[in-house]
Amino acid sequence: MREINIYNLQLMDFELFLNVAKYESFTKAGERMFMTQSRVSKRISIMEDELGLRLFIRNKRKVVLTPAGRILARRLRNISDDILNAIQEAHVAQTGMSGQLKLGFLEWGTIVFMDKLEEFRKNNPQISIDICRSNFSELRNQLFFSRMDIIFSTSYDSCQLSENEYLFIPLKEVSLVAYMSPKNPLSHRESLTINDLRSEPLLMVDRNSSSGYGEYIHGLFLKHNIHPLISRYAHDGGAHIGNLLLNTGILLASEVFLADSWQTQISRVPIQDETVTILAVCKKQNNNPALSKLLETFGYNKTG
Repeated sequence: MREINIYNLQLMDFELFLNVAKYESFTKAGERMFMTQSRVSKRISIMEDELGLRLFIRNKRKVVLTPAGRILARRLRNISDDILNAIQEAHVAQTGMSGQLKLGFLEWGTIVFMDKLEEFRKNNPQISIDICRSNFSELRNQLFFSRMDIIFSTSYDSCQLSENEYLFIPLKEVSLVAYMSPKNPLSHRESLTINDLRSEPLLMVDRNSSSGYGEYIHGLFLKHNIHPLISRYAHDGGAHIGNLLLNTGILLASEVFLADSWQTQISRVPIQDETVTILAVCKKQNNNPALSKLLETFGYNKTG
């Protein structure tokens, strides 16, 4: 029998393995554990090498457990639950606090807050985290009706919310970027100005989904006495992927919008001297102690 070495594995790897087995997807397991798809794939490969087992059959649509993987998953589930429950109980005994957090984010959100959330999760395993991805109008409604503790959004979307009722925590300043087909002649430029887009058709987010986005884009063009040329509307930027691939127009969005996706099919050119602030937004009257703990991780003392 092959000698098994687990010294290079972490408890997180076994939990990650169980999540990939549950969702049959590296991407969905990564979202659950706040990791990128590439990191999930790397950790699973390391686990397979260390254990000397092929755990998954990979194809384009999903990943499926091998017979060896099914046995390992079945035996690990109870062990993993016992270990995590023991750690959670120990943390509750030490801190006297447990709880639940509900977070919402746009499709780019994990890029910005993933590291901090991983830190929070590691230091507070007794706090349960539910996280969902949605468009801004849905996130805003969830926050308004207190179904969400905190959302991660952009400065132009969040301007619709009242500073008297909501807390805005800036997380990162990022560049405004023009997304376009490589067939567009502007795609070969190192940077662009708003004036360069004077005659370019724009892909916009509709007002019902984000009135802040439309006001922001129109404001940028009005500063240069330009009326933007609108090509298409959609409910969010992701819905414009097909239009970008077909060279129907240019989409203006933050540099973290597509992350590492569509690298060769969609070009990215930064807009000179224009930035977008990524924000964490929560209600000032939210007294969830778990939220206060999370805000401390982001460097903000809610009671201070």
